[in-house]
Parts: sequence; structure tokens; C-alpha cells
Amino acid sequence: MNVDKLVGNTPMIKIDYEYEGKKGSIYSKVEYYNYSGSIKDRIALYIIQNEKERGNLKDGQPIIEVTSGNTGIAFSAIGALLGHEVHIFMPDWVSLERRKLIQMYGAQVHLVSREDGGFKGALELVDDFADEIGAYKPLQFDNELNVEAQYMKTGQEIIDTLPDVNAFVSGIGTGGTLMGVGKRLKDHNPDAKVFALEPSTLSILKMGMDEGSHLIEGIGDDFIPGIVDEELIDDIVLIHDCDAINMSKRIAQELGLGIGISSGANFLASVIMDNDDLKIATVFPDDNKKYITTKLSEPIDEDPKLISNHINLIGFEVI
Repeated sequence: MNVDKLVGNTPMIKIDYEYEGKKGSIYSKVEYYNYSGSIKDRIALYIIQNEKERGNLKDGQPIIEVTSGNTGIAFSAIGALLGHEVHIFMPDWVSLERRKLIQMYGAQVHLVSREDGGFKGALELVDDFADEIGAYKPLQFDNELNVEAQYMKTGQEIIDTLPDVNAFVSGIGTGGTLMGVGKRLKDHNPDAKVFALEPSTLSILKMGMDEGSHLIEGIGDDFIPGIVDEELIDDIVLIHDCDAINMSKRIAQELGLGIGISSGANFLASVIMDNDDLKIATVFPDDNKKYITTKLSEPIDEDPKLISNHINLIGFEVI
């Protein structure tokens, strides 16, 4: 069963905007065109294919992973196709849609509360459970195949479409997208810039916070993933979750692009970092359908303090 043609080679769009009296453009890969609807299909498929080739993942062997949602959905969908029982451990504060989608692909969801350790607690719980059922653990937060998938695929696709790209912006979830695409762009152009995005209320890299909470699902966990190389990062942008959510709402209602919360954060951070010397690429990791029961479905917030309300969205085109 060949699913490769349904993963990757996603469209790239150019969004034109005006901010603080200057016009600019941000380029983004639209990743919800992937197999199960997110950028994480890339790493799930890449890890499964490579680990099967290496003999680390056997036919029919259960797969167990810790995720805030999209990676779990991706492994559940591809696991169903390839005959793997899938168990997903995730924080109990992620959107209901994410949990239900995983279950709809036949996978088992194991929720972990903040009191039980949240993400860190989930990472500890999977070891014993994996031993019990003889499961394979992708370990996306420490797996270099995560970085390699984004380097070989997403990064190369961006360069193929936009050869003069010289900057990349992305939030840090596992760090795979930022590291993989960032490394590929710097190999292509040593002067390229890599800008990381963190939630302003849980900034570990820039502000050294060791606790906090936010609503940008998919990024900003309460630890630094093992695959993150801080030396690769040129600067870090802090985005408030209210601004990220509002940006996503405005892009949906003004451009008709139904993007998720982290996508709005990526676009907003890209606009903030943009200048005349940069051609910035980013990614829209998923769409808005996973957030119907969240604040993303509420009316636009007209608060003038939000940066998102000072950006004029002009239009977009597919390139």
C-alpha cells in the first residue's frame, strides 16, 4: 500500500500584508493537505518506513507515542493502514477533536492530567506500558528521524519552490520542523536565518520559564526536546496565545484559509520578524477543524492591544 503520494509536496502560498505602514509577503506551506491533515504525517510515515527497513519496527507491532495531538493522529491513521495497534498518551487539556480523531482511526487514547505530570508524566508512563505490550516507541522528541524527515522533505520542497528563501519561522513542538527545515535552509544559504517561536506565557528558551500555560496547541511544552539545537536558532519571537488565536480567526474570515492556532502564531511571528532583507517561509501545520470546541471558534477579539489587529491582510496566491 503506497501512501507516499498523499504525504508531502503540499501547496505553498504567498500572503500579502501591510503592517506599521509597510507592505510585505510571507510564504507558507499549507500542511493540512497531508494524509491525515497535518505536517506530522511527514514524520510518522518517514519514521515508520525507516524503522521497518532497519528492523526496529516489526509487522503488526504496536506503536506507542506521547503527543499533543497531530503526531498521534498521524501515527493512528498510518498505523491503521499498515496494521499496527496504536496507543497515544496525551495531556488531558488538548482539544476534544484531537482525541476523537485518534479514536476514530481505531487507536487507544490515554489521557494524562497536569496533576499526574502532563507531558513529562506521559513520557514516563509510556516506558512501562511499552514493555508490557512489546510496543515500538517513536520517541519523536528525541528521534533524529523527525529532523531528517523535515530536512529531506519539507525543507527541500521550500527551496525547490522558493530558491531565494533566506529565513524560516516556526514554533517549537518537538523541534523537528524548526531544526530540519532550518538546517536545510542554512545548508542552502549559510546566511539564512532561523527564528523560533515560543508562547509568551511559557518561554523556556528565551525567558527561562520553568512553568506556565498557554492555548497554542502543538508547541511550547514544559521542556526542551532533545533534538533541539539552540545553536541553530538566530532569534526567538514571543507570541501571546490570544494574539495567535485572533490571527488565525482573521486569516479564516478575511482570506478564507481555515488554519489552526499554531499556524496563526507562525504567521504573526513571521510578520513581526519580516524586513526588506528577508524572504520568510513558514508552515501552517494544520487546519481549524481540530479546534471547533476551543476559543478559535469564538468571535474575533477587537482589542487594539493585540498585534494581530494591526495587520492588514491584503490577499494570497498559490505559487
